[in-house]
Amino acid sequence: MSPKTSSNKAFYGAFGLVVAALSVGILILALLVTTSGPRVRQVVAQNPRGEGLASVNQALTVSFDRPIESSDYQSAVDIQPEVAHTVSHRNQQLNITFDQNLLSNTDYVLMIKPLLEDDLGKPMRSEYRYEFTTTEPSFTYLERNYEPGAVDKIIQRFPLSERNYVLYGADKITSFARNSQYLAIVLPQAGNTDELRVIDLGSLEESTLDIPANTRVDNLKVSPTDNQFVFVAHPSLGSEGAYSQASGDKLYRYDINGEQLQPVVDLSEEGNIQSVLYSQDGQALLYHTLDGEYYLMGATQSAAPTPLGKYAQSGGFDRTNTKLTFLSGSDAMIYDAQAKEDQEVQNIQVGGRISTPAFLHNSDELLYLKEPLGSRTPRVYTASVDGGEPQDQLVETEPPAKFFDEPAVSDDDRYVLIEATFEPQGDDDYVGNRQPKDARVVLYDRFEGKVLDPGTIRGIDPVWNR
Repeated sequence: MSPKTSSNKAFYGAFGLVVAALSVGILILALLVTTSGPRVRQVVAQNPRGEGLASVNQALTVSFDRPIESSDYQSAVDIQPEVAHTVSHRNQQLNITFDQNLLSNTDYVLMIKPLLEDDLGKPMRSEYRYEFTTTEPSFTYLERNYEPGAVDKIIQRFPLSERNYVLYGADKITSFARNSQYLAIVLPQAGNTDELRVIDLGSLEESTLDIPANTRVDNLKVSPTDNQFVFVAHPSLGSEGAYSQASGDKLYRYDINGEQLQPVVDLSEEGNIQSVLYSQDGQALLYHTLDGEYYLMGATQSAAPTPLGKYAQSGGFDRTNTKLTFLSGSDAMIYDAQAKEDQEVQNIQVGGRISTPAFLHNSDELLYLKEPLGSRTPRVYTASVDGGEPQDQLVETEPPAKFFDEPAVSDDDRYVLIEATFEPQGDDDYVGNRQPKDARVVLYDRFEGKVLDPGTIRGIDPVWNR
């Protein structure tokens, strides 16, 4: 026998052993698959953020290795810490949508119980666990600096780890708004007019909007869901930045992706716009005119606005985007846009000065600050829209703080940012968005009932980042 023939036999023998081993492996794998029931292949989060997951608008998709069946998909899913959620099923997937914002900076465990079967009736053999962590909360604020040569700064702060990042700086900054991708800045110009810039936070590219000449920009608000923002344009006349009511104000919308600026509504005949708010889903706009009238309209549609009536300040929308809060005398007023009915929360303003009550993100309760008569120590109040005694928490600082403007509540309802001063302060010399000098930001933890930062942060207009 030649060496070549012997080599061929050895090769085919080895090849046959490999084929046989693979065949046996495939048979074993097929046996395991047909007897073990469905298994989870992967879990995909909707909004990953760096080293964690976003706590707002979060959802999980659980993919299996085969189609699954159950008489009760909702009971097959458990999440700790508990959070309201909805489970839907499609072929080989479970889609888990959170009905509440998740707690920030928190470890969660998703458990899939062995209550699912494949189309042959084979059940899961054991529970599946998936662990994830939500990101640390952060907020952005405007630090105004009054020393000669100092610049104003837009700063993002992570209060738990005490990290700070300067996002933008300029000689003077009137106001700002931002989402996760873009920063919009209002800069005062000569002649008491304003310039409006947009900064891409990823590339740091900067662009200036071609807004109408001789315009003052007010009430800059970014959509909570889209790369769009709205603002009120005041026609500026004279050296003091006054504007003529006869000339009217316009509400503009700017689409950052499409680079399109267009007027949303012109109220020159009805009165000047005082404020504007987005609904939490970004689908509606609420604006208020100087004569006290409120209007509701679609955020991207050109349909005529709907008048709601005359109220005082508004705290905005609830989590379903169907109800609105207003101040009305000593009461809070809840307006149901679907039923077109009002509901009173009585005597909410009796006994002291309060901020405008606003809905919490994860419940139907109202939150507001109150400074009782004869006191300089603010309290955080929560009140049920169905009545009952409001619950209060003392915000103790040293020295005692006097709050101004509206509080900013984190999306998980845990942390409250309170703008405060510790001594009587005069207004700054900025044209537009005047604020007390040496304004401070106090950080309060509602769940622990304690002050985390008593006012070491110098700044105004804090907003929580989503």
